[in-house]
Amino acid sequence: MSLVSEGDSKGAQAATMIDNNDSPLLGDFRWPSHRFDCFDQVVSPFHSESFARLNPQEQNERVNQTLLTCILDDQTHEFLLDAVVDFISYIRNHHVIPGYTFTDFELWLNHFSQLSEEENYAVRGKIMGRMIPREQYQPYFPIGMGKIYPGTHLVTAHPSPDLDTTIASFWGWVDAFAARVGRGRHLWNLPGGPPYAQVEVDFLFRNLFGEEVFDCLAKTQRTLSLNSLDLMTQEGMGRKYPHEMALDVHHARARSAIVLIDDKGCYLGDWRAVDVEGVRQVIMGLNNCLLWLEAFAHIKLISCLAKPEVFVGNVTQAIEEILSMPLNQCHPAKDFTPALSKFVDHYLLKVLEVEGGLGGTVQEFGLAMERAHVTNFTQMTRWLSSLARSNLFDQRGGLTTNRSLIFNQLEILFKMISETLFSIRNHVDRLDIALKIKREVFDLEPQSVAHNSDIDEIRAKMDSYSHLTVNLSRGGENIIPIGVIYASDLQKETLGTVSLRDFCSREEMAIPPYLQIISIIDHHKGCLETESPATAVISDAQSSCALVANLSLAINDQYSLGGMTPSEIEEQLEVCAKALPSPTNLRIQQRLLKKKGIAQRCGPHTVSPKREFIESWHLLHGILDDTDLLTKVSPTDVFCTASLLNRLTSLRTGREVEIVHFDDIEEDHHFTKRAAQRLLQNPDFYSLYRKVYLLKEKMVGESFKKCAEGKQSHILEDTKILSGCNRVGQTKMFASNYPLFEQVAPTIRSIWHRQASNLYHHQPSLILHLHMISTLISAEELFQGREPSHSHLDELWVWIPQTPRATSLLKRFLYLITSAEVMKGWNPSVEFFGDCGQSLSQIFNECFYPVSHRFAPKDHQKPDPPIVVIRYSAGQLNSRKSMLAPFLPTIDA
Repeated sequence: MSLVSEGDSKGAQAATMIDNNDSPLLGDFRWPSHRFDCFDQVVSPFHSESFARLNPQEQNERVNQTLLTCILDDQTHEFLLDAVVDFISYIRNHHVIPGYTFTDFELWLNHFSQLSEEENYAVRGKIMGRMIPREQYQPYFPIGMGKIYPGTHLVTAHPSPDLDTTIASFWGWVDAFAARVGRGRHLWNLPGGPPYAQVEVDFLFRNLFGEEVFDCLAKTQRTLSLNSLDLMTQEGMGRKYPHEMALDVHHARARSAIVLIDDKGCYLGDWRAVDVEGVRQVIMGLNNCLLWLEAFAHIKLISCLAKPEVFVGNVTQAIEEILSMPLNQCHPAKDFTPALSKFVDHYLLKVLEVEGGLGGTVQEFGLAMERAHVTNFTQMTRWLSSLARSNLFDQRGGLTTNRSLIFNQLEILFKMISETLFSIRNHVDRLDIALKIKREVFDLEPQSVAHNSDIDEIRAKMDSYSHLTVNLSRGGENIIPIGVIYASDLQKETLGTVSLRDFCSREEMAIPPYLQIISIIDHHKGCLETESPATAVISDAQSSCALVANLSLAINDQYSLGGMTPSEIEEQLEVCAKALPSPTNLRIQQRLLKKKGIAQRCGPHTVSPKREFIESWHLLHGILDDTDLLTKVSPTDVFCTASLLNRLTSLRTGREVEIVHFDDIEEDHHFTKRAAQRLLQNPDFYSLYRKVYLLKEKMVGESFKKCAEGKQSHILEDTKILSGCNRVGQTKMFASNYPLFEQVAPTIRSIWHRQASNLYHHQPSLILHLHMISTLISAEELFQGREPSHSHLDELWVWIPQTPRATSLLKRFLYLITSAEVMKGWNPSVEFFGDCGQSLSQIFNECFYPVSHRFAPKDHQKPDPPIVVIRYSAGQLNSRKSMLAPFLPTIDA
């Protein structure tokens, strides 16, 4: 519990807590994770024999429907993402559906759940903890007037992601999914995976959402691309079975795709509009022959019986002539073109398995149909043979004069012939026969794509087809059709959309032209051209998380009650009314009155306090990391940090409070430094960042040891490509790590040089390679307000290939950085390693400060890499963004 109060004379805090034991500090507080009710009972059917007998699509349907039911039945109205990840992790770990991810659920939600647009949107809001009108997401995405973009939407971090871009892109994806920016899937992309060198990753993601959170939610593409699932649709897709009539299937004039499946739902092939004419000619060619044969049999037998004297031998001979007639002697067959004759011949031989093909006899054709269980041809021929022994003929073998008997037998015969030929025609008109004609006669194998086929494979296979079927396979032979891709869609200029977080460059992620960039939040310089207006928030802040936080806080202020009930809001308003007037008290009253108005509004729109807390928690840590504990900040960063800190404390205590403000700090050129100090000396804030920095200090030491031992280490991971031709990395350490760094520095420099030269070999455009070794101030020094006093020096490593172009770019960089105001007074020294010291020394003499040059002694057994190390006061060069990036040469310089 908290009471509103006037701050102390310096305004260091604007609220007091009367019971610290009941209200732990922020660093000790955790929001409990959530699991769906009756979880064990819900997942137990997935281990039954009946579930194992289902095909992959049916298993997907069962699992996704169960997850949807759990979401809809949950009564907490909380931020359900952790419960959803818990469910998905169970499905993955217990091999219910191998490789199952969140995007599999969204794919089903969009295409197979049969939910309305409104119901789909409500499910998204429940998962992500924000039930708000869709247009309220416009500060993030250009989705005004109900606009939903076609295709998949990707929210991506920049390459070699740091904590700032990881958090910003994660919440960008959360909001994109909730807002349903696109018709397709919404993908969160972390190029190469999460930043494992960041200690915050575990307690910000894995501890909150589960150990497999990144496997369940994130893609790790280093270059953005699309696959079959991003391009498929259910529109115009029809499923047909083999027994259905091929020529009865009519393709719509517009988009239409007929997919042939067996009784288990497995893919057999496609029946395209382009297939109809060719197959129709072959089928109708044979059908015309059968119709002619039926008429021929009638005429032949009637002619035989119409003679003045008819004996058994005459009838037997007529029947024999009918059965022995070659099919190519039918009058329609004589009119076939050579090509059609060839196709019908192959049709009879390969599909209907008639011996002799088009040259085979009627009897051979009938027996082939009998083998295919189409008709009992033998029974008909036996009946014909039995006529000679029937009472239709007298003892001398002559035809009886009993007209009634003669016509009765003719009726039976004609009906038998008609039914036999009708059965045959029905059989050959089936879709499975049509599919065999495509494969065996026209040599057209079924052409489809797998659910994970990339766009290049899809384009290659599409060729002249109007569509391709997308099939799902889970390692077995059976593949299930789940959608189709139309050629007309593949030809569109835009196939999907992208949101960028913490960078603003199409080239940095090699984003292909078919992906349209529609949303940017960044705090770096950038250059970007878009086809249509994008939503862009680009500001001079040290952390992009501060920009994301400001947008999020504004939305939450319109719909959130901060976890308070209407009665609790009224109770606190009464307390505020009795308190002494102050700026803090007025701000708290304003926020309470706004919450009161929200509570009195009708409608289902809410923001989960759990979502609000976790999001603020994440964004605050993102700001801390990118500002190196507020040692490099802008006013935007400090004001945002204060808002997040107050918001977190209010959500934790269930009361609207302010634990920090800047009312008494004059907003002059010293404001940001004093405001940052105010924040850092707050006990709640200290409890939060102290744990992080202790873990960071330990991890840096362990990474130095691993790197020196030749083991995999993340010490050189934080690297960015800037201005197209510069590769700039940064390793942050603490003063306590320096003795170990001094021991392992030669090894780490050699590893860095090897990485740089290998990268240049594969990407010659990357010419200038820099790496910063920066010392961070400790948490204790910041909390106590002590200025750091370091006895060691920080370093900037420089390497270029030995080319005139590289020399020119290095000269330009040195000239720009020495003329910069921010670098005055940094008193650098320079040491040259390796065998190119003299040539590099000349460059530094021409373009750098007039400082003495030191040449490292050469070790011929273990030569040093040819690099330059610039040393300067520890902590002085600590920002890649503001202290190096502005002075880097461009690729066209």
